[in-house]
Amino acid sequence: MKTFVIGDIHGAFKALLQCFERSSFNRRSDRLIVIGDVCDGYFEVNQCIDELLKIKHCDLIIGNHDMWALDWAERGEKPEI
Repeated sequence: MKTFVIGDIHGAFKALLQCFERSSFNRRSDRLIVIGDVCDGYFEVNQCIDELLKIKHCDLIIGNHDMWALDWAERGEKPEI
């Protein structure tokens, strides 16, 4: 098992797939550590999340953009930035 780390995906689904392809990442046997910010930015956040859920060994560290999206989804709160 190899371990890979990625961060700041920001909904860039095509770029995420390119990273997997170019690194020869194996969704069944390799481990992926996501260091935050899957959300916000591009419009393919749903596809990114669906793709990450396909990975058997995936650890997610929630980033500030992910927290903002979660706060908005659960409570309708928007950060003042």
